[in-house]
Amino acid sequence: MKRLLTIIAALMCILPYRLAAQEDTIVSGLVKKAQNAEKLHLNDLAQQYYEQAVALEPTTAEPYVSLGKLMERQEHYQNAMEMYRKAIVYDEKSAEAYEHLAYCLTEKEKYDEAEQAAQKAIELNPKSASAMASMALVFNSRGSHTNALTWAKRAVEADPKYSRGYNVWGIICYSRGNDAEAIGHFKKAIATEPENIDAYANIGTMFCIRNNYESALMYLKKGLQQEPKSIKIYYCLGWAYRLKGDKGKAIQCYETIISYDSLYVKAYNRLGEIYNDKADYDRSIAYHKKATRIAPDDPNGFKGMGKTYSDKGDYPKALHSYQKAVLINDKDHETYCLMAELYQRQGNSQREMNSYKKAAKLGNKKAQQWLVKRGATW
Repeated sequence: MKRLLTIIAALMCILPYRLAAQEDTIVSGLVKKAQNAEKLHLNDLAQQYYEQAVALEPTTAEPYVSLGKLMERQEHYQNAMEMYRKAIVYDEKSAEAYEHLAYCLTEKEKYDEAEQAAQKAIELNPKSASAMASMALVFNSRGSHTNALTWAKRAVEADPKYSRGYNVWGIICYSRGNDAEAIGHFKKAIATEPENIDAYANIGTMFCIRNNYESALMYLKKGLQQEPKSIKIYYCLGWAYRLKGDKGKAIQCYETIISYDSLYVKAYNRLGEIYNDKADYDRSIAYHKKATRIAPDDPNGFKGMGKTYSDKGDYPKALHSYQKAVLINDKDHETYCLMAELYQRQGNSQREMNSYKKAAKLGNKKAQQWLVKRGATW
């Protein structure tokens, strides 16, 4: 009996370790299946496998990071950030979680938070090229291009094969007005990593700015081959087709985005703008209204709606929409210019001038020139 109790006690000690090892093997298998599914662009299946891995090991950081990276590649940055934050809860020394959190925060243009996450990543991993690239974007957003360029170069030096470093370097060059150099860095990013969606989007945008729509479309379509459901690429494609004059294809691109993400506000606003160009005012207003319902704190929906109401000739509703836009963002000089144009149509010269003065104070050149011609100051 004593011997039996000893055996049972030994088994009680061994079994948890064996079960844990077995569970760890299952989790590793799920992660591997998810990675294979990703290679085949089966993102929904990959997400299911990652979620199963998280359910089996809910207090382990690694499955959260893997799931976050998938969401990040799908451009679901808010969801990805939630995964990285959970990973940090269970492993506060996960440099990888901080690196990717910083990247997502830059994509959401939350630069102060991105700086904190990037600094933590560098503290944990002084050679983190990803965190250095995020720091470059932080400084670039503040107009500190020299510091931004220093961080971008450090990222490339830390890891010459890290394509995002070249991509960020290109963004900084564009911000400094060096378009040709920017395109060169974007091409380098693609050569380093053909799957770099951001680089395809950026180089496509650059060619659009140069009115070279065929080259823009060529690069954007290549990007779509790498990631067939890339919202970022479809968004840039929509812009390229619109500039080229193919409104039908532009509409298809933005509608495709909405089919992938029904809360993607910018797609609704772009559709609103296109239908306004087509003088389909009711449909334009409907899309802008949808945008304002999804994001009531985003002024662009109200601004777009004001433009459509103005073109439609409904000036009271146009003015009401513009006023809502400036209540949300009173630093947008373009909206004040639109209000001035509206007051001009109504024959209200005093309010027209007041609106131009507000725009001029915010640096709007058109408003400043208008006031100078009339001998007015701001």
